[in-house]
Amino acid sequence: MPGRGFGVVETLKKLLPDVVREVFAVLTQLGDAWFIFAAVALLYWFGERDEGAFALATVLGAIALTVALKGLFQLPRPPAAIRAGHASGYGFPSGHAIGATVLWGLLVEALEHGERRWRAVGAAAAIAIVTTSRVVIGVHYVVDVLVGVVVGLAYLAGLLRWAKWRPNRAFVVAAVSALAAVVTAGLTPDSVATVAGVVGAGLTWAAFDAPPESPVEAPAAFAGLAALGVVGYAGNELGLSLATTFGLNLVVPAGILLLPVVVERAKRERSASPT
Repeated sequence: MPGRGFGVVETLKKLLPDVVREVFAVLTQLGDAWFIFAAVALLYWFGERDEGAFALATVLGAIALTVALKGLFQLPRPPAAIRAGHASGYGFPSGHAIGATVLWGLLVEALEHGERRWRAVGAAAAIAIVTTSRVVIGVHYVVDVLVGVVVGLAYLAGLLRWAKWRPNRAFVVAAVSALAAVVTAGLTPDSVATVAGVVGAGLTWAAFDAPPESPVEAPAAFAGLAALGVVGYAGNELGLSLATTFGLNLVVPAGILLLPVVVERAKRERSASPT
């Protein structure tokens, strides 16, 4: 797909002040993997467990699908000289566009606050901000983000229709997507991380009889996010061996599912202790 940029990224670099591009470099975090996993973790910890587990499996599958498609097309990003943000790997389709579309689309369906149409408006605005930011900061061409949104919508709509909020079915789709990522991209840190995430979360969920239904208290949730954030950062940003990358990325989604169990067990132990 040569010349897929149509000069838009270059034009924006010339027209927009650096401060505007820096603002969009912050706003793009609304589609980052860390933000997506944090949002899904909070949904699982404070909402219905089945819905939260389905959401986790869905975003894991979306990330795996992104890696698979990037490996299949192997199309470059805009030149580094015109970027205002860091990005590595192939550029088509945009993983941020896919991830943001899937996450915010899920939240429209899962949350119950306010009217659905206003949740949809808010989700559309968030997706528009993320996709626009990827072009403004020069890490994607317009076609990359447009195709990413279409892929995200098609994936989410198809999964909701077939899986009907059943986590086990969503984990099957995620596993197939992770296998496709290994086939098209080979054994890379990204593909290994996606396989690890699906394996860790899928096996953990399958081992549950019935996860605790009570919400996780805010201090425990904050501590969990901090701890899992450190593990996730180490597993994806430090350039460790593939084996270590696999292990650390297995821990994060499994930890999301296990935190309510750990909290519930700690509560029981405290209540059983003599005062």
